[in-house]
Amino acid sequence: MKEANKKIIVEREFLSTSQLAKLLKISRVAVLKRINRGAVKAVKVGPNFIIKKADIKHLLKNMR
Repeated sequence: MKEANKKIIVEREFLSTSQLAKLLKISRVAVLKRINRGAVKAVKVGPNFIIKKADIKHLLKNMR
């Protein structure tokens, strides 16, 4: 991932499922499965999900 893209992701308050997939180096489908299982907290906005930055930090801590 380009350094500029990483900076944008870090500065945002919310991420899309695609952005989270890139950050975690997994597929978007895998992110959606984790959302459906409740492993990732997300908010549905129209047809899409967004994930709060605070929830991502919590997720990353639990993955280690």
